[in-house]
Amino acid sequence: MRLSRHVELLIHNIVGLGEKGLSTEALHAEEAKISGFLKSFKAKGQSFPLLPKVKGPVLAVKELAEKLKGRFKDIVILGIGGSALGITSLRDALKGPLWNLDGKPRLFVLDNLDTVGELENMLDLDKTLFIVISKSGTTPETMAQFFYFREKVSKERFVFITDPKEGELRAIGKEYGIPMLTIPAEVGGRFSVLSPVGLFPAALLGIDIEELLAGAEKMATQFGETEWDLNLPFQLATVQYLLEWKQGVGITVLFPYSSRLASFADWYGQLLAESIGKEGKGITPLRGVGVTDQHSQLQLWTEGPNDKLILFLEVEKEKSPLIPKITREKLAYLGGRSFHELMNSEKKGTEQALTEYGRPTATIRIPSLSARTLGELFMFFECSIAFLGEYYRVNAFDQPGVELGKKLTKKILQADPKGLLSDNVA
Repeated sequence: MRLSRHVELLIHNIVGLGEKGLSTEALHAEEAKISGFLKSFKAKGQSFPLLPKVKGPVLAVKELAEKLKGRFKDIVILGIGGSALGITSLRDALKGPLWNLDGKPRLFVLDNLDTVGELENMLDLDKTLFIVISKSGTTPETMAQFFYFREKVSKERFVFITDPKEGELRAIGKEYGIPMLTIPAEVGGRFSVLSPVGLFPAALLGIDIEELLAGAEKMATQFGETEWDLNLPFQLATVQYLLEWKQGVGITVLFPYSSRLASFADWYGQLLAESIGKEGKGITPLRGVGVTDQHSQLQLWTEGPNDKLILFLEVEKEKSPLIPKITREKLAYLGGRSFHELMNSEKKGTEQALTEYGRPTATIRIPSLSARTLGELFMFFECSIAFLGEYYRVNAFDQPGVELGKKLTKKILQADPKGLLSDNVA
């Protein structure tokens, strides 16, 4: 069913599947829960669905981006988790996964610790902008990277994106006079891609952030609808929850048939795992990329444990080269078609094969990949997670299991202040 102009959710394969399927009646019976779920969500004070309507941060992003535009050869994001995965998916989806080979400015996301030196050797530091993203300003990986590069470049090479009022990063920004953009206090990191966290780097890459937000706003409107037929995010959450609860299908494989959307699937992996995986409950995210994973993971999905929902992500139209005419009889069927046509045909064949094996599948389809459709997709998945949190009766907006690891890391380092236990060799 297509409710927005751009996003379509197809679940007919699940409805007609049989043993691992769901009935239309069972799905539509859940409609009565929408109003209560929305009321509970609003009481939590989360405002990510409102981000497309808040103009102040967008104006600040555009103003700062315009001042810095063209001044830097490279942009480096110092951030992790939600501060990294969203902008990576934005870059790859709208500029292409090969952007850094020839695009300007190049954008690198330094979301781990063991590539700091390697990346430094690739950069002209005098022509590099570092965007430091941390709401608290105490994220150990990000802050260690900041202080490392702060010793090597001037403060004019930094922009901070952080809490609007407090935190270590805001204090440092004030001390050094570093330009700062804000993450709304009521928006968590993994829901922040449509805030300055994603919008500012996107604007520096020349991505139309107004179109991105227009698409997101369209989907946010659907989120507030109380009828099954009008609320796509609720439909997806319901399918996932009922498959896990009634059929034991506790793994969702997001399977985009587009290399440009591979990192989007990584972004969704964090969103699903960190939001719902609590109190012994949850749905495990996996990622595939079509057509690549037809030749690696598909065997498991067809004949392994029947515990996975394969959620295809399909782009209907995309420019791609044509395959030339082929005269060899066994391969002639390929000739004269575009590579995109071949890709989508393989998607349909894989979907049909999984259905014949009795495996649950659904398809999210967009007509083309643009800033507007990507904005809709971001909001679609974020809103579906809000509904899943209500289904599972967990707080979808905290991450206590992650916080414990941070505390223990700090304890380990404080117990060894001189690095006597380190294996680092100077």
